Amino acid sequence: MKKSLNSKLSSWSVFLALLLSPLCLIAQTAVTGKVSDANGEPIPGVNIIQKGTANGVTTDFDGNYSISLQTNSASILVFSYVGFKTQQVNANGKTAVNVVLEEDSQLLDEIVVVGYGTQKVKDVTGAIASVKSDDFVDALPVQPEQLLQGKVAGVNIVQSSGMPGASSTVRIRGTSSISAGNDPLYVIDGVPLQFGSANNNISVATSGSSPLSEEATNPLSLINPADIESIDVLKDASATAIYGSRGANGVIVITTKNKGKFGNFITYDAYTGVSSVREYLPVLSADEYRQRATENDLPFSDLGANTNWQKEIFRAAITHNHNISFAGGSETTNVTGSLGLNDQEGVLLSSRLKKYTGRLNANHSALNDKLKLGVNMTYSYIDEQRPALNSNIADEGGNILKDAIRWAPTLPVYNEDGSFYQIGALRINPVSWRDVTDESTNTLFLGNMNASYELIDGLTLKTSFGYSNEKVNRYSFIPSTHPAGEGQGGFGSINKYTNSNVLSETTLTYDKEINPDNQITLLAGYSYQRFLTENTFTSANNFVSDATQWNLIQSGTIRANTSFKDANRLASYYGRLNYKLKDRYLMTFTLRRDGSSRFGANNKWGTFPSGALAWNIIDEPFMQNSKLDNLKFRLGYGVTGNQEIPNNLYLEQLSISGSAIYVFGGQAVPSVLPTNFQNPDLKWEQTSQLNFGLDYGLFDYRVYGSIDYYIKKTDDLLLSFSTAAPSVVTTQWANVGEVQNKGIEFSINADIIDNGTAFWSTNLNLSSNKNEVISLSNENFQRDEIRTSSGSGVVGNQTSTKIIKPGLPLNTFYGWKFTGYDANGMETYLDEDGVEGADEVAIGDANPDLIFGFNNTFKYKRLDANINFRGTIGNDMYNNTRAEFSYTSQFPGINVLRSAFDTGASREQVAQYSSQWIEDASFLRLDNVTVGYNFNTDTSKVFKKARVYVSGSNLFVITGYSGFDPEVRTRSVGIDYLVYPRPRTFQIGTSLTF
Repeated sequence: MKKSLNSKLSSWSVFLALLLSPLCLIAQTAVTGKVSDANGEPIPGVNIIQKGTANGVTTDFDGNYSISLQTNSASILVFSYVGFKTQQVNANGKTAVNVVLEEDSQLLDEIVVVGYGTQKVKDVTGAIASVKSDDFVDALPVQPEQLLQGKVAGVNIVQSSGMPGASSTVRIRGTSSISAGNDPLYVIDGVPLQFGSANNNISVATSGSSPLSEEATNPLSLINPADIESIDVLKDASATAIYGSRGANGVIVITTKNKGKFGNFITYDAYTGVSSVREYLPVLSADEYRQRATENDLPFSDLGANTNWQKEIFRAAITHNHNISFAGGSETTNVTGSLGLNDQEGVLLSSRLKKYTGRLNANHSALNDKLKLGVNMTYSYIDEQRPALNSNIADEGGNILKDAIRWAPTLPVYNEDGSFYQIGALRINPVSWRDVTDESTNTLFLGNMNASYELIDGLTLKTSFGYSNEKVNRYSFIPSTHPAGEGQGGFGSINKYTNSNVLSETTLTYDKEINPDNQITLLAGYSYQRFLTENTFTSANNFVSDATQWNLIQSGTIRANTSFKDANRLASYYGRLNYKLKDRYLMTFTLRRDGSSRFGANNKWGTFPSGALAWNIIDEPFMQNSKLDNLKFRLGYGVTGNQEIPNNLYLEQLSISGSAIYVFGGQAVPSVLPTNFQNPDLKWEQTSQLNFGLDYGLFDYRVYGSIDYYIKKTDDLLLSFSTAAPSVVTTQWANVGEVQNKGIEFSINADIIDNGTAFWSTNLNLSSNKNEVISLSNENFQRDEIRTSSGSGVVGNQTSTKIIKPGLPLNTFYGWKFTGYDANGMETYLDEDGVEGADEVAIGDANPDLIFGFNNTFKYKRLDANINFRGTIGNDMYNNTRAEFSYTSQFPGINVLRSAFDTGASREQVAQYSSQWIEDASFLRLDNVTVGYNFNTDTSKVFKKARVYVSGSNLFVITGYSGFDPEVRTRSVGIDYLVYPRPRTFQIGTSLTF
């Protein structure tokens, strides 16, 4: 009986085992696969959860995953990742599931960088615009600031010229200051950098001035565009007040790549390109020159040549770019880095730029992510050759463009023996300027180390140390055999400039969800930053030999020998409170207290508060049935400062005078004279700004954007006042005057086509800013107007081209209003008051009425394309080049524009500055067109991504402006004088990810 029972139990056991074995097999069956984006690029860190369970995994660095399904729940896998739409897949009966995630256009969970932290887009209360690396055109530009051009409403970027490495003028919501800087604050990987006009335009000599004073250093030109992960633009005071005395002109926060988007990878990017001048200035050809001279019975030199001098000095310029980037690590450690080389010829002879860059970023977390360590390091080295374009080379004839325009086309480039044809020391063969040396090296090191520790749940202590060091060495030499140097035995100069920056910061952040309806974030911090600037300049002539050039500058006769060293410091306390109620009502308050060594004892410290409110209207119950997807109202107000002036202006200053000589003991001794009155009340300019904003989204986020209106007032302007006789002190600085900017910004983004095969998204951004000077006086200092000069080279006898006056905008052109010609062909001008003689009036405004950008992205299967337009409406330009070469009184001694003979002017008429040369510089530019093809790498064992593309930039400009380019800046905003033209460029490139 017992045996029989055991036999039955054994039989039942076998039966149950056979019955349950399939279920056991199901429970143990693993589903594996790979998660990638629409381009086939793997996505690490994707959350994969079996629906209705806690069973979940994440993808590894290559986008791969493996999960065992539980038998008591549905076999549905839920794939989710920030920035992508959540996707559900039925895995029943499957062992392999590959998923392609679609980007989420809602972007409300996207993270943007704010001052000393990050926020979700949905929680932002200020006016902040963000451009991510995914938004960059895949054909990267040479200059990183081009990544922002035409992409952000309210940001106007004007490249000063087409020279490789040329600086750009960046203005956020207009111009607010007269004497202090108007450049935004740049924060790169958490380190605020001190760049701008007040610090880099250092004038250190009178005879042979510093070449470094020609152009301010552009901080973005030292960064490799391929290294940038995101650029966040903080525009209103509620967003920038956390930076206190440096936030008045907006803040640009640049974050370099610090995490591998594709897991462990190595990417090689390369392109080669060719650039050429879009068009030449329409001067007389050789045949036209002969014809005009003969018609007017004028003697001229005709050696039988037919020389187009502009073609002789311009060339087809080749650019090569190579970049290798990598990323790797584990769940707790990741390392990214890159090495880059950019070799860019300029279209003008003797211009070239070579840039070498390196970056290494590393992050590590430990103790269950409570301790986080990070280090970011960037190094760049630039070797630059510049053409003869400024007075540093020679006061007369020292401009290769000027000589190319004015030299007669009937003269040859070379003599029969191969030497340069020359007609005098003051009129120099344009091509011969290639033998003049003007080169510089520029190195930048930027580093930041940080550590944070979560003390208790939600409370994090973070400390960081940053350091930057920039060194510029510039050398120029004109040999004694060159026409510009033979009269002075050669000329050489050396300029060395160093700017270092040390930063120490400590912050304490408390982030706590009190309950589901209430969340609070508190930030408190302390910052100390020290800047040190050093500059030396030496120039000499009458060299013993040309062979040593500047290397033995002491062998010549020293003309100038100066040095400069200065430092300034900034200590700060700051805090921020963010409060969120029911995910609908948002509040942000910031307060910063800055102490600066640049100001007097009575005002060394300043306080800069801000507050902002936002209402997520879309989350209200009454909006549940709305067809809108997003509707948020923002209101912000804040106070920021501007301290971008030279150091020590609050002190009494002395200078050594070489003109006032006294004789003591038979020796001539120069005197020391006071040049500036002390002012212990000197303080920062103060900008208050009120901002109203509205964010919207509709049609399932196929359309979204924002509208902002702002009023921005800057008072306590930092101005220099001349003192009255008999005082020997010439100037005193004081806080006087007010400037106002009002404007509106509009942006709209639309996914017009998105059907899985074809995709077309477009972005349109518009902004309009109205600038006005409110006052230039107070109870102690009175001034009706300020006349500003644009430097040497302006035609006519006028000493100024612009006026600063209450009721008018900054950058207002002021002069004679041209009314035509009299019977004798002489120019006539407006006599407004009826008194004999022409009257000066406002004759133009360099500020645009409207700036806009129109950007398009197309994708079809494996093809992609980007088309970007940009432009301005309503800005005037003073075309000084046209003015100088439009008078036949100079002909045939120099060549002139063809239009010079069509004006009806007499040959006795001399050049004059007037409204005749003010032109409408509105334009529409096709900035870039890029077309690429992405290869299928799913079966490749080598490549994760492979792409080739062709690209063209500056393809055409629609404008009524007659100069080289309507978008330039020389000496002053809206002045065009012999500007290095911006070239048209074509590129072919590839991107390979391993």
